[in-house]
Amino acid sequence: MVCSPLLKQLDHQAHVWFMIPESIQDASQLEACRSILSDDESRRYRRFHFEQDRHRFLVSHAFVRKVLSRYIGLAPHEWIFSRSTHGKPEISNPGIANLRFNLTHTPGLVACVVNLNGECGIDAEKITERHAPIAVAKRMFSNEEYLQQESLAGRDQLEYFFERWTLREAYVKARGIGIHFPTRKLCLRVAALDTIQIEFEPDIGDNDNNWQLQLLRPTEQHIAAVAVARHEQQRKTIVARMYDFSK
Repeated sequence: MVCSPLLKQLDHQAHVWFMIPESIQDASQLEACRSILSDDESRRYRRFHFEQDRHRFLVSHAFVRKVLSRYIGLAPHEWIFSRSTHGKPEISNPGIANLRFNLTHTPGLVACVVNLNGECGIDAEKITERHAPIAVAKRMFSNEEYLQQESLAGRDQLEYFFERWTLREAYVKARGIGIHFPTRKLCLRVAALDTIQIEFEPDIGDNDNNWQLQLLRPTEQHIAAVAVARHEQQRKTIVARMYDFSK
């Protein structure tokens, strides 16, 4: 199986790919996207009631197949995926078990993280007014974070909320542990976009040395968070780029 130079870069990097799904409107491109979906993906695509949801699903799932084909010499339609116990998508093609990915989408943005020799997770959100963010923080965040968010107002409070929300989502997705994980037992301290400490309550059985967390701002309206498991305590460089869907 042919491997690209991009795959070798994953020894010391984790890659994040972004794209704007609404930018793909050409009929021939959309038909090409449909042609590379699996039978299961095609069935799920057709079940969406709203056109915008159907479009986002189509483009994002074609996107992740095209991204993975930049690392391994498989055509986009040849990728085989399965799901873990909690529903996390995983690569099932033989011989490439160490390659990991995770996909997320939100209005105006699709993002995919790719990693080697370690689990990874990504979440992205469009920063918009949210109903009762303080109440959500009280239920989902640590008490320290809840009190910090409560002390803020306006855009500062909204930014704080979405930073902690996306970081939690990325961590939970990386571990593949489902929506019932007690996220109040995590405390996130953000000194900079790439300087983030995560503290766990003792019964979680995890520690900060196991994870590398980073925030990204792909557009003025969006925030994304990445969680990468550290392999042998190695810290990787997280490289982010926009994806050219025409290639």
